[in-house]
Amino acid sequence: MPVAAPASTLTRASGAIDKTAVAFSVFSRLLETDGLRAAMYSLLRLTDHRFISIFRFQDGMATSAVHVDREDLTDTQAGDVPDTATYCCYVRDSQGAFATADAMLDPRTVNHAAREAVRSYCGIPILDPAGGLIGTLCHYDFAPRDAGQLDLELMLQAASAIERSGLVPPYPTRPVARGARLRS
Repeated sequence: MPVAAPASTLTRASGAIDKTAVAFSVFSRLLETDGLRAAMYSLLRLTDHRFISIFRFQDGMATSAVHVDREDLTDTQAGDVPDTATYCCYVRDSQGAFATADAMLDPRTVNHAAREAVRSYCGIPILDPAGGLIGTLCHYDFAPRDAGQLDLELMLQAASAIERSGLVPPYPTRPVARGARLRS
């Protein structure tokens, strides 16, 4: 488990408080004491985005393994979508960060399936020690959001701590609805 930073590392040489170090210390403490969802909520509260999730990929689909909706904290799961219908596919394919403040104005998303629904997004990869992709840690919203509010260094530190914690759940399995037929 990550260890919270000592108070001496929360300030810069100038004496100014290092906001990233403070936020990571809070995140780390919550990860250790209250779990992954509580720690992720601490990151979400630093932005005006509606959602923060860890997305996983499997068999051409993507879904949230951990999900926080600031407007409905009881909602713990985003729906399954084709993996190319989420901006997380850009993170997965590049194994690097991807952000858009407004997908409707971003030429990189002109042909993306989610462009009109999910207007803002910022995601980074969660990588295992060998460099393999575990999933993506991402903020997103149905409305455009200021990308300048996001602390990518904090997100990278959080993704690393999440990987080290071993708390990322596998791709969620869903109960089959009554009368539904399984595909072979």
